[in-house]
Formats: sequence, structure tokens, C-alpha cells
Amino acid sequence: MGKKNRQKLRRYPYTAQPANYKPVSSKKGLSNAKKMFIGLILIAVIVIAASFTFSSQSPQQPTQGNFYPTNVAPVTFASPRISTDSNQVSVPVSNVNSSKLLFVDLKLTSPLQTLEYQGRTIPLSYYRDGQYLPLVVISAPSGNTIAGIRTCEPCGSFSFHIVRGANLKCDVCGTEWTLEDFTPISGGCTTYPPPRLSTTINGDNVQVDLSALDLQYNA
Repeated sequence: MGKKNRQKLRRYPYTAQPANYKPVSSKKGLSNAKKMFIGLILIAVIVIAASFTFSSQSPQQPTQGNFYPTNVAPVTFASPRISTDSNQVSVPVSNVNSSKLLFVDLKLTSPLQTLEYQGRTIPLSYYRDGQYLPLVVISAPSGNTIAGIRTCEPCGSFSFHIVRGANLKCDVCGTEWTLEDFTPISGGCTTYPPPRLSTTINGDNVQVDLSALDLQYNA
């Protein structure tokens, strides 16, 4: 071996790596962009889950001015005004709106055993010995005013209350109808909601049309 070759061997006994050399791993890690994307997804999931938990634990409060009570007991109005021709009865709008469920009893000039109306036979003798016509006037969640003869005749009921802020419920058989139009919901007497009577708003009063009943009342 010549002199020059021996000097090369002494100077380079092996192939040296560069000073800044870093071994490359065979496993590829996630890029910073992917890590950031995954982190954002996890944060979004946590926020959504926390919001859902809070909303499920804290029921919404009704907006002021738009509140309708969940359960409503009836209020009896004792001084309705009957027209001289007995075709109309008036009750104050304020009483209807405040009570939501107003009961009105009209004294008949003569006791009546039964009343035929809309193809139904209403057993008035079951209620106060047939001396009164029981009415109901409702202020519905929509703001509409609904009126009818207060009866569910198959079970002999003349009493109702409002449940869940949406339905009228018979106090005897438990049958329910919607407040807005008496659509059947549940129960055994769904085809016997209070027979409807038309209403109009005249100034400060709700006027219920009684002309179809052809009855006479004591003023």
C-alpha cells in the first residue's frame, strides 16, 4: 500500500456522518396541521356536550308577555250579561284573558231535562237540576277565544281543566282535546268535546252566540 493510501486510511477510517445528521424514523407522526384540526374538533365536541347538558338541566323560561300557564283550574264568572232577546251572552275580555278558563252558568227561565244540539243530547238534568246552561269560555295560547257548552255527556261531566298548557281535560273521564279546536287527543270520550258556540270580540267584551240553542234565560 502506497504512502498516500495509508494517509487516507488514517484520516478516514470510516465514512463519517454530517454533524447535523438526524436519523429518520420509519414511523410518520401527525403533522402540526392535523394535530390542530383534531384539537379543534375535540373542543367543539366538548362545547356542544356542555351546552346540551346545561339546556337539559335548565328548562327554558317563557318570554315575558308570551307566557301561558301549564295547568289551569277554572274560574267561575257570576255576572254575565244576557241580551234581551236571549241570543247572546257577554263576559269581559279581561276576565277571559286572565283566567284562561272561564265557567259561566246561565239561569234558565224553566228547568230543562235535556238539550238537543249538533246531533247530541246533553243531559242538563245532571247539572244543578237542569236549571242552568253551563258554558265554558277559553283564552287559547294562540290568543283565540273559544266557547262551548260545558259538557262531556257520556260520563256526565260538566267540569274541565287545562293541562300542559295545550289541552282541555275532562275532570271525570280524563279525555283530552286541544284548546284551539277541540281536536281529540286521548281518552274514552274523544268524540264528545264541549259543543262549540261562536264568539266575537266587541270592545271590552267577549260575546257568545246563543241563538242556535233557542233557549230563554233569566237576566
